[in-house]
Amino acid sequence: MRLSKVKWLDEYCNNCGCQINSWDKRISKTLAYRYPNCEKCIAEEYDMNVDDLRNRMERFFGMRPCIGI
Repeated sequence: MRLSKVKWLDEYCNNCGCQINSWDKRISKTLAYRYPNCEKCIAEEYDMNVDDLRNRMERFFGMRPCIGI
């Protein structure tokens, strides 16, 4: 499986307003968010840290973060 590099998008987190990247967009879409959120805000919503969220995304959905995150 080929991992893609992170791309910064001209979009911002619906919750905190920080710029989001392609990984944030992927996990927002997978978790059915209406508007994209950054992984930090998503992790806080699920009461976990960013590393735990990444591990859970890999275990349940087979998704790995983009290279460079």
